[in-house]
Amino acid sequence: MFLVLAPCPALAPYVNGYWFVQDLEGVYEGQPIETCPYPGAVLSVNFGRPNAMEGGPTVPKVSLLGFQSNSRRWRSWSDTYFVMAMLSGIGLARLFPGIGADCKDRLMDLAAYLGDGRACSLAADLSAAWAPRRIAGQLDAWLLRRLDATRAPIELPTLAAAHALLRQGRQVQDIARLIAVNRRQLHRWFERHLGVGPKQLMDLERLQSSIQAVQRGDGDALSGYSDQAHQIRNWRRRLAQTPGGYARGGPSPLAEYFGRQPGEGPAFYL
Repeated sequence: MFLVLAPCPALAPYVNGYWFVQDLEGVYEGQPIETCPYPGAVLSVNFGRPNAMEGGPTVPKVSLLGFQSNSRRWRSWSDTYFVMAMLSGIGLARLFPGIGADCKDRLMDLAAYLGDGRACSLAADLSAAWAPRRIAGQLDAWLLRRLDATRAPIELPTLAAAHALLRQGRQVQDIARLIAVNRRQLHRWFERHLGVGPKQLMDLERLQSSIQAVQRGDGDALSGYSDQAHQIRNWRRRLAQTPGGYARGGPSPLAEYFGRQPGEGPAFYL
């Protein structure tokens, strides 16, 4: 079962959606699953048997995966069932301020950050809900409580404005001038809350758009690149494959399902 549910309206700026993956019958057991570089964060809660990162540890019961700068490979098992809250960059900075550098390219056990009691309570509440819509409601409630209990960083509005300008293709020096912030200070804020500097974030956003265009068969896969050679170098460096090679092989069932969702949702699976 693959399913996407939207968060409540108050969380829309921070959460791109709740993604459910269930394989209780083991259809994908032992098969490699690949995720792509992702300019966002993923809060995951496992209800069944957690999958494992290839060459790495088993996924914690409650985990936070920060910005990914390269693709990752995972192994799934039977009895797998988990939900992922797909956090935007601003969502990571607002809900988990100052944690970007600690979770970038790293799967963090959230019990170490929240405390065992709070992490176990979240997992228990969601496990008891079990059905996706009830789980989404519980996640809404938990994240809203976290919004109330967590003080927003004073630099968050500036960070959000800079991120929006980056997505418009503006250069970092122009953005710093427009929002009247020292360029080095802006870089420090990005590193602290997102784990990446503005230029690296631009690179991840550009790649994300290119992957989406290839997966969906529409849009401009070269958007933001100076030419095709630039695009191919970027794909090889971060994905270890070319756009043409990926298009010929086709996206995975996970990528096909989540890529069909309405709107401009993120590309997470390859």
